[in-house]
Amino acid sequence: MNDAVQSCPEPVSLPIVFVPGIMGSRLRNRSSRRMVWDPDRYVGRGSLGSHAISFTAGKRRALVGPPGRGFNARYLEVDPGAVGGTLTQDRINRGWGGVHQGSYLSFLSWLDLTAETPAAGQVPRGCFNLKYEVWVHPYNWTDDNANSGSTLGRTVADAVASASRHEARGYRTLKPVLLTHSMGGLVARAYTQLHGGAGDIHGVIHGAMPTDGSPATYKRIRAGFEGIESQVLGRNQSEATATAGNLPGPLQLLPNIRHKSVNGSTRWLFATGRSRRRLVSRPSSNPYGEIYTNQSDWWRLIYRQYLDPDGDPTGRSAFRQSRAQIIAAASYHNRLGSSGFHPNTRMFYAADRSHLCWDHIDWRQTARNDTPPTPQPQRNDENGTVEWGDWTQPVYGPFGGSPPVFIPTTSYTIQDQDAPGDGTVHAGSGRHVSGPMSVPTRRGFEHQMAFDSNEVRRFVAEWLFDMVQEQL
Repeated sequence: MNDAVQSCPEPVSLPIVFVPGIMGSRLRNRSSRRMVWDPDRYVGRGSLGSHAISFTAGKRRALVGPPGRGFNARYLEVDPGAVGGTLTQDRINRGWGGVHQGSYLSFLSWLDLTAETPAAGQVPRGCFNLKYEVWVHPYNWTDDNANSGSTLGRTVADAVASASRHEARGYRTLKPVLLTHSMGGLVARAYTQLHGGAGDIHGVIHGAMPTDGSPATYKRIRAGFEGIESQVLGRNQSEATATAGNLPGPLQLLPNIRHKSVNGSTRWLFATGRSRRRLVSRPSSNPYGEIYTNQSDWWRLIYRQYLDPDGDPTGRSAFRQSRAQIIAAASYHNRLGSSGFHPNTRMFYAADRSHLCWDHIDWRQTARNDTPPTPQPQRNDENGTVEWGDWTQPVYGPFGGSPPVFIPTTSYTIQDQDAPGDGTVHAGSGRHVSGPMSVPTRRGFEHQMAFDSNEVRRFVAEWLFDMVQEQL
């Protein structure tokens, strides 16, 4: 922060547009208006209803569509919310009702009411004539980030038009600033770098962004999601493949060709034998073909029989649709490129070990033999352990027979996360960024609640004021 500036030389209004992360926007079915994802109403069963929580096909139907159909970008839409509590009609109009209130309302209220004032302790004394106009861009997070970025321009234009109303009271409207969380950063980068929006904004602040993807996405498709996300996207491999394996948004969170682990390695998928010798080390160069569309190795991402269990049990047709989305993800990643940032970008990330992450995936052998006899496991718990072996019939005892017992000869299990980060995005996503000013926090934060950190709010307040000063 530049302490030399003691006051704003003229009244100014700064439009700010906040872009939430994946699952940060409330979604409903476009035709029926039935809620599909409403995290603020989650009370144990989940917002999808008991049939979808319990069955893989129900989860897929809610997020992707009926059996036999592939992804349709118009199947879901954002639910804008309703007036009630702290959600006034003005806030609904500014997009606030379309996002997860539990994750973002506190921060948005602070940004709207406190961050701009000297009482926050962030702004130089005497700067009382600064007004922030805070808007939100909720979006269909199941869709392609490029599509979500194409509609961001409308929200930016609405925010500028709204802020311009203060010109009648002598305020000058500044160029807007984008503020993003997690996957929202990929949406914003699509808007500025792919859709020509860079000239319409002054700068971007990214928080907890999976810059080049996250190995956690691979883990969650292969072994299930954690927490509340598991209720919608799936608790195990079959459920997560039926949902995320068909959806462009989640698939674009997979590591791209520029991904680097915390230590700078471009290889992030391993299989380790009993002697701790690396038997698999990928990608060599192309994660899309080697891992994501691979159908010949046991450690592949997609087991096609899980993609559409009711409509296509073999997965032959469903895999063509999933493969098309993976190819589209590669195209999106390549178009964005390593320099896909607005020239005036700042970002923060967690780099401590209080919330460990996967910056690589290690399948580790725990039985006798390192080499599986077939590419298809004989037993799969769908939560990160696959096995090959033999079924044996125990000897009959005096009280009758016992069920057959499986004796594994080869067994691989995904190891726990062990890299610094925020629980979802590892520190390498901020450490190896090319272009923006990227800084780690001194104290860690949990990914979803990143903006509740006092240190993060201090960064945001200082960077926003810097961007105001740059325009004066």
